[in-house]
Amino acid sequence: MMMLWFDILTPKQLFYFISIAKILKKRGYSIFLTSRRYEQLDSLIKEAFRDWEIKIIGRFGGYSLREKLKASIERLNLLIDEVPIEEIDLVVSSGSVEASRIAYGLQKPHILASDSPHSPVNFLTAPLSRLILTPWIIETSEWARYGVRPIKIKKYRVLDPYFWLKDFQPDSTIIKDLNIEGGYILVRLPESAASYLMLNDTQYIKVLAKLIDVVRRYDMKVLVLARYREQTQIAEQLLMNKDTLVISKPLIASHLIYYSKIFIGGGGTMTQEAALLGKPCISIYPGKQPTILKFLSRIGLVKHYKSLDSSLKTLQNILKNIDDISQTCKEKSRKLWKIMKNPEEDIVKWFVEALSR
Repeated sequence: MMMLWFDILTPKQLFYFISIAKILKKRGYSIFLTSRRYEQLDSLIKEAFRDWEIKIIGRFGGYSLREKLKASIERLNLLIDEVPIEEIDLVVSSGSVEASRIAYGLQKPHILASDSPHSPVNFLTAPLSRLILTPWIIETSEWARYGVRPIKIKKYRVLDPYFWLKDFQPDSTIIKDLNIEGGYILVRLPESAASYLMLNDTQYIKVLAKLIDVVRRYDMKVLVLARYREQTQIAEQLLMNKDTLVISKPLIASHLIYYSKIFIGGGGTMTQEAALLGKPCISIYPGKQPTILKFLSRIGLVKHYKSLDSSLKTLQNILKNIDDISQTCKEKSRKLWKIMKNPEEDIVKWFVEALSR
């Protein structure tokens, strides 16, 4: 029996790789899963995904570039000792420097599955990968710039959240547990600790306070999904008395997105989820807009701004015309679902190809 090792570093990768692991388990592959200690992942793994027996090895390095490097070096050593690498036939990651390095050093094939060619880890991981799996809307040139031959780039015709949303059943339990009543706007704070962004949370959340004042005029609440303890503390301090709920515990956000009236996203994955769920969606991605978000903006499912300040006028317009705009978003979302194609057979074929090369 072939054994595949998936290294999971983020919540998105958790949902994505578990979805792919389910496909491959049905085909008889054995699955070995690893992750790291990371506040965005810990409770999700312990609660929602405990049946998968994911092995936690190493830690997230935090905001500091030096600490990120130290954590990576430490984790590399731990993985070598704790992963049964001799039994592994294929390594899969979405940009794990440690997993791809071990695969290269011990002559195991590595697949890079990613919708983020803009991530700086690709300089280290893409050249070491036997295949790169990526959505169809990403140009081959975006991966080829890392020295990857075009023949190695395999494209599937879905956005990544398709894998876990295609059978999604909304559950209002999470709304009841959080004591949420009435309409709300969901705000996802940006990935301020990412090495390619490194944002100032305080400045961002001060502007968010202005946005909340606009929303309150329309008798709606604001839910803020924080990523880190530091973000939670700043948000709770600056948004006190704003009738706002700051959520710090990682949870399956698809349910919160589904029941929201409007989604405002500082990152990429939840913005894609909101678009696929047909929600009026504002993207406040602070860096250069990634290809996926450009695509969603082009087809009218996302309004993109570089700052919260510049989005306030659009937010007011959506609030004034919420019913009509929500209906339009649902129609555009349905059209997007229709042009996507279930990639299950392609995924299996590519894994076989990577194993046989």
